Amino acid sequence: MKDEAIVEVNGVYKKFCTNLKLNMLYGLQDIFRFNNSTDLPPLRRKEFWALQDVNLNIHRGEVVGVLGMNGAGKTTLIRTIMGAFPPTHGSIKVNGRITTVFERARAFQKFYSGVENIRVKCALFGMPTEEIDARLGDILRFAGVKKFADAPFGSYSAGMRARINFAVAIFARPDLLIIDEGLAVSDVHFRKKCMDTLHSIREDTGVLLVSHNMEQFEELATRLVIMEKGRIIGETDDIAYGIKQVMDKKGKTKIK
Repeated sequence: MKDEAIVEVNGVYKKFCTNLKLNMLYGLQDIFRFNNSTDLPPLRRKEFWALQDVNLNIHRGEVVGVLGMNGAGKTTLIRTIMGAFPPTHGSIKVNGRITTVFERARAFQKFYSGVENIRVKCALFGMPTEEIDARLGDILRFAGVKKFADAPFGSYSAGMRARINFAVAIFARPDLLIIDEGLAVSDVHFRKKCMDTLHSIREDTGVLLVSHNMEQFEELATRLVIMEKGRIIGETDDIAYGIKQVMDKKGKTKIK
């Protein structure tokens, strides 16, 4: 494990507004308001905190599992780390390339061919053209779709899309791989292939894993982070103990 953190999340808060009109109004106000204060901004009408005082470092060699009920802030945390949501307060420092695997393949266009979609997705992950060219064949072979590379993506089965989604994220050689239910594939053999691959790359890569499958945490995670109401309320490297604590606290309610 390297000493330098791939991701440093320091005192991060993120707020949202539940009212569309007010959200647009607040957005305009924030654009035109000059404010260099470092104080935490107060909540306005219909706003709520989705993340509160979140501190988290992820290093190479770590697989950090995030546990929590619906609404705990798991997906908001992921999207804030990715840069999709700017933090309202606090800071996030990313040292390297981030790739993502979500349950539903994103950024793919059904009228593009498989190859075209792979190229677009790789570019979104920050890969230069030469790097994409060098790894295109590996991605197609890993996903098992080489024969269908030029077919429209809309003709692909859900399983084929999931395999491409995972393959692109892996062969982009990320410093941090974020998985949000991305291993929930029906193909048992490909799921094992994914798990084996994650074991093989994790020494040089950090992984942030969100899943409702406790077995995935038990097999992969080196540390668990427990979230509730937008806060990290606990961390442990005893995976079995962490899972048991959460399940006991929630009265064995299924975690999602």
